[in-house]
Amino acid sequence: MGGSPVTKENRREAKRAVILAAAGSLIIERGYEGTNLDAICERAGCSKTSIYHYFGNKEGLLSALTEDVSLDLSQAFHAFYMKDMNVEEALRRYARLALRMILDEKHIAIVRATISAVWKYPHLGPAYYEVGAVTAQSALAQYFETQMLAGILNISDSVEAAKEFQGFLLWDRMLAQIVGARERPEDLEIETAADAAVQKFLVRYLVV
Repeated sequence: MGGSPVTKENRREAKRAVILAAAGSLIIERGYEGTNLDAICERAGCSKTSIYHYFGNKEGLLSALTEDVSLDLSQAFHAFYMKDMNVEEALRRYARLALRMILDEKHIAIVRATISAVWKYPHLGPAYYEVGAVTAQSALAQYFETQMLAGILNISDSVEAAKEFQGFLLWDRMLAQIVGARERPEDLEIETAADAAVQKFLVRYLVV
């Protein structure tokens, strides 16, 4: 039995994905300003015509990368299953997932590129923030709401609590990595940082 037929749409999506992967890897290696269309074409094995067709220009490529990485974050956090865990274990697993994804080299490289281009293309920043950061916060806020109703967490505003938790977890580390003051943390450091953020949060809000 043969597999599913390869359609024109399948080929189109596959080619688009190859171009995005090539652009993403080059931005990690060289930064946004150091990445040009010729290098992307060479790595992706495509022509500039293909890039213009799928993305319009280099900025369109960055916009697509920003959208993809934001969607990856939001989908991962919304799909994260915390229902059958106690609150400490659920937050610990969520925190470790968040640190691994958000401090990933590709994600940091795309954030740096977005910051460098946003003065010229101001739609890039809000697009990243709304799809990535706000959606991830909403997934966490929904979880906090259930814990508030169950009498497990003493929180008055689930959205503000989600922002606070993400601040404990990410603010210093993400900023330091964006500006090159820190390297991506090893797994043990991620686990330690995640556990510390969870404990700090629960000391404030866990009903005992």
